[in-house]
Parts: sequence; C-alpha cells; structure tokens
Amino acid sequence: MAPKRAKFYSYGDDAMCVEIKDFIEKAGVLLEIRDIGEKPLSLDELNHLFGHIDIRHFLNTFSDAYAKYRLDKNLPPRDKVLELMAQDHTLIRRPIIQTSRLLTVGCNKKRVAEMLQLGVNGSEPREDRVSEGNRGGRNARERMTATGK
Repeated sequence: MAPKRAKFYSYGDDAMCVEIKDFIEKAGVLLEIRDIGEKPLSLDELNHLFGHIDIRHFLNTFSDAYAKYRLDKNLPPRDKVLELMAQDHTLIRRPIIQTSRLLTVGCNKKRVAEMLQLGVNGSEPREDRVSEGNRGGRNARERMTATGK
C-alpha cells in the first residue's frame, strides 16, 4: 500500500504545531510542508484551499492583526477577509492539514488522527477490529468457531 500523503501549512515555531507535525510524520504520513511565513498563500490559493467552508474556522483570533483590523468587532465580507489573510499570514489559524479530499485546522490530535485514519498514538488503526455496531460478518463467525458456539 502506498504511504499516505498530506499537506501541512504552518508558520513560526509554535510548539503545538511541531508536536502535531511530529505525530503525523511518526505515523508514516509523508508531509509536504509549507511555511506560509516564508512562502505566503496567494488569494487564489486561499480561495481554493478554504473552498466554501466558513472563513471563521481559519481565522487566528489570537493574532495581533485580528485586533488591529477589528475583526472581533465586525467581520467584513469573506472576500475582504481573504484579502487580509493573503496580506498578513498571521491571520491564518495553524496548522492547516490537507489530504486529497479532507482538510482540518488546528492542533486537535484526535481530529487529525481521525482525518488521516491513524490511531491516537499515531499508528494505523487495525482493520480487524469489530465495532459495537458491526458484530456480524467474518469476525463474528471466527469467534463462534473458536469458542465452539
């Protein structure tokens, strides 16, 4: 099976972002890392990346620029917010992790693990586990055969 791949967008030396990046890499996911402080995202890239998802999910409310532009008081239209993000990368919440089909933002290890289909400890989830809602099928037959039932 080919290794999993993801894009990892971040900037600066944030300890939590580094921890998430290490967690993903230790699980064997190949990351394409982009420091958006060194190579900012263009307006077109931001539009493509965020799609139609509510822009507030991607706003870094702890950024000095967030207060400077008074985004806490009155959020301008989406296009204006994207323009501000393209001009000032600190307005973008980090890290952004993107696969071919999915996208998540922030340092929630459980959410990242679910998106990348990893165990919380960073390992691949086992395929042979039987969930509460799936007790039938081959695994159930094997258990019955093994126990003589």
